[in-house]
Amino acid sequence: MRVLTLSDSDSYLKWAVALTAGAPTHWAVRHLVLDNVIAPSAEQVAAVLRDHPGRPIGRIAGLRLARTVRALRPDVLLIAATGPAIDAIRDLLTWGGALGPQRPVLATGLPGISFPANDPAVLHRRDFDVMILHSHREIAAYGEVVAELGFGPRFALATLPFLASVAPVEPGGRTVVFAAQSLVPARAEDRRSILLALSALPAGLDPVVKVRALAGERQAHNEDLPYAELWATMEQRRPIEFVAGSMAAALQHAAGFTTVSSTAALEAIAAGVPTLVLDEFGVSDALINTVFVESGLLGGLDRLSAGEFSRPRPGWLHDNYFHPSTDDDWVAALEEAVALRRAGRMDETVPRGVELSRRESWPSRIRRQLRVLPPAWVWQGLRRLKRSSG
Repeated sequence: MRVLTLSDSDSYLKWAVALTAGAPTHWAVRHLVLDNVIAPSAEQVAAVLRDHPGRPIGRIAGLRLARTVRALRPDVLLIAATGPAIDAIRDLLTWGGALGPQRPVLATGLPGISFPANDPAVLHRRDFDVMILHSHREIAAYGEVVAELGFGPRFALATLPFLASVAPVEPGGRTVVFAAQSLVPARAEDRRSILLALSALPAGLDPVVKVRALAGERQAHNEDLPYAELWATMEQRRPIEFVAGSMAAALQHAAGFTTVSSTAALEAIAAGVPTLVLDEFGVSDALINTVFVESGLLGGLDRLSAGEFSRPRPGWLHDNYFHPSTDDDWVAALEEAVALRRAGRMDETVPRGVELSRRESWPSRIRRQLRVLPPAWVWQGLRRLKRSSG
């Protein structure tokens, strides 16, 4: 079975490569990165290859995408991308004739914690055959969204791919790792308060801020208030180390882990690192931390300053990302969809979601294409020009 993955950003590339690393041996998998505004840097791609050697990762321009898909003729096209990019990619494939009668099975997914469910996540992926999620709770929540909308993909369950390879951390570590996020908390004063709490940790504990990307590297979501830049403007009570790279490396000597809502909390749990999910700024869908309600991990900055961390409640684990691997059905879902395709029982023209997209105005669709058609170097040049003129 031929599987082609297409990613638009670092987090989605990591997800697609790690997920398919656990695929059956009879699957022939190829990876492509779409050259776009949030494309991963060469260093980020190299880091993925170090973790998962064996399958090269190519780059492709948007204008070549449909032709390449037609030439490779994959049985499954796994589009691992943010919602707006998915819309643009769908249009490129449609206009280029890659979603005709012989189209591949269209698969997609979300790379981390995807609870609570939301309508836009399904609407962007409305024309896919299979959407991969990572917990029983997510499957139930997104099922309710599809029931309300009246359409949507089939959902399949996969253990978050990076959890399977997490190694237990040896006791005796002395670092406290804070996993930074692009979007939350949004206010500068909230971010400063986290840094102050880290700087107030008890003696013997060393604060580390794990960032998603180094200066100049792009992420799936832009970060307007990088922690390192904020810390540089503050009265620095003690050193705080800022590190990129893998979370596994950051956790290697951890005595505790904290975050606002990062998926990295799951990696810390899997590694056996005591964890604190900050509820200082509230618990809400906007903060992406409602999934941790009843986990036993929520607490405020006072607990962080005191170096107090917790273990998750066992009853929470099964429904939230730590189900038995025997529950996973994503491989079976994709193979069943491919069997239907080979039997000629797929859609005869294009997925139904493309029909919905034709109601959109041309200006809207052109603006969407500007996200994926100009290569990354164009956007890098524009950002440099903006900084120099500012």
